[in-house]
Amino acid sequence: MPPSPTSQSSNPTHDEAKAILLANRSAMSSAKNFVQPTKKLTIAEEVGKKLKRMEDKPFSDFLDIATREFDLAVSLQVSELRETFDDALDELRTNCDSVEKNLTHLLTWKQATCNKRVAQALQQRDQERKEKLSLAKWMKEFTPSKYAHTQTDEVDFAFIRFALNMAIACDVCPVQKQLDAGAPAFLASMLTVKNDCVVGPASMALAHLSLHVECKAPIAAAGGIVACVNLVNDNPNAPIVSQACKTLASVAMWPANKPLMAGKGAIKALVRAVQSVGPDNERIDDDALGSAFCGLCNCAEGNDANRNLIVELDVMKSVEYICENWTDPYVLASAAKLICNLAFSNVYTAMSCLSSHCDEALNASIKKGGGDKNPDIQEGAMMAFCNLSNNESNQTHVGASGAIKLAITTLESSDDPKVLRAAALACASMGHNSFVNKTRMGDQGAIKALLEVAIGRGMGGDHEEDFLDAKAAEACCLALATLLLNQLNQQILAELHAVEVFVQLVEETESMEVLAAGAMVVAALVPQPDAKKRLLCEGRMLPIEAAGGAEVLTRAKQWVRRRLIV
Repeated sequence: MPPSPTSQSSNPTHDEAKAILLANRSAMSSAKNFVQPTKKLTIAEEVGKKLKRMEDKPFSDFLDIATREFDLAVSLQVSELRETFDDALDELRTNCDSVEKNLTHLLTWKQATCNKRVAQALQQRDQERKEKLSLAKWMKEFTPSKYAHTQTDEVDFAFIRFALNMAIACDVCPVQKQLDAGAPAFLASMLTVKNDCVVGPASMALAHLSLHVECKAPIAAAGGIVACVNLVNDNPNAPIVSQACKTLASVAMWPANKPLMAGKGAIKALVRAVQSVGPDNERIDDDALGSAFCGLCNCAEGNDANRNLIVELDVMKSVEYICENWTDPYVLASAAKLICNLAFSNVYTAMSCLSSHCDEALNASIKKGGGDKNPDIQEGAMMAFCNLSNNESNQTHVGASGAIKLAITTLESSDDPKVLRAAALACASMGHNSFVNKTRMGDQGAIKALLEVAIGRGMGGDHEEDFLDAKAAEACCLALATLLLNQLNQQILAELHAVEVFVQLVEETESMEVLAAGAMVVAALVPQPDAKKRLLCEGRMLPIEAAGGAEVLTRAKQWVRRRLIV
């Protein structure tokens, strides 16, 4: 039976079916593109929809479901609220950190700006103070009213004002510009003028200029030494002599000028100035005398020929007389430093000082200067004792003069680290080769005084005060290393029960100088081989080993190795 037309139309071909399928797919994709996004429901709305679908359930079941859904909804809301609070707190913490960082930067900038302005103000203050001091000195000491017998015209007054301006400009104008302009030679030539109203300000300007290192050699080359020598020898005015002595003292600090100071008569002139002091000599006042001592001290520094020349000019008797009778701190400190430099590493000059009783004069100078009130005198006297004790006979001589008691008293009473260092070095030097002095210092309490300073100031640090304290502690360790070579002093140390504390200090110190010197103390406490053998045979440990001395020596050895590698 043939198929009907309807049956043929209801069965599409393969191509038609494929076309219909593709059309349906495109229609579905188009419909998806135009579907509106659903609105996100809140937790309360979701719970409400769930409960609405359960209205036909029994009341007890509905109540249980409602309670459970309510608890779940509350928990979810609390969790979301906690997360919201956490996010808000994190954002607030971030903002606070940013504000704190900005405030820190702002305060740091403000502090730096404030410090910069304070430094500028202090610099301006110091500059104005120097200018006013120079002007006051000029008006007080170098004005024509001081020298009524001199005749001053307009040209002289112009030179006076020029010298005053140069004295003020020495710290303001660049040094090289002053050298290029020939200021040293011009000021040196002004010292040869016969008018003291001109010479006075010129000598002050030259003294200020000589403080710069770059100007010391040019001043000597321009004839400044000879001009100042003539003023020291012949000028009757004390302020001018004082300025000339200051110039010579400053110029003598340059090593190449030290032979010139001897060859051009500067040392001889300064010695004559010291020898001429007295109530009848008004041209050498305390300022000039202290400056003359400074000049001789600088000439003797690092130059054995000048040391011998100063001693041979027979100045030591005058030094002894001044130390015993003067009270001016500047004079006494300068005299002590002169003795210190004369005795340094020179047996002849040291014995010459001792033959003139300079050790006793130093004791008197400390008492005259007020003891702790003048640390410069104390430091100079202690360093003089240190340099005078450069051989065994001198050590015994100095120790018998009361220097030991004075040094120990200084260690116990002074707070100045420089004075403490000088006193400790004096103890180390006086006890270096002298068994008698070692015993004296042990009996008079030197071990305890040195330990207190070393333990109290030996930790070290990065600040300048810590560095100075470490220097004082290092000197105390050197003195202890010398004194503890005496068995009696080792017994005193054991009675003080301070070995463990000292070893701990050396082990923990940040100062390598204290470590090296402290290792010397530990080495001094190690017994001799016979005593060590006896202790080991008795089954006893070495006291210094029990206190941790081996670790200290190991640390010191490692430090030495690192230095050798570097």
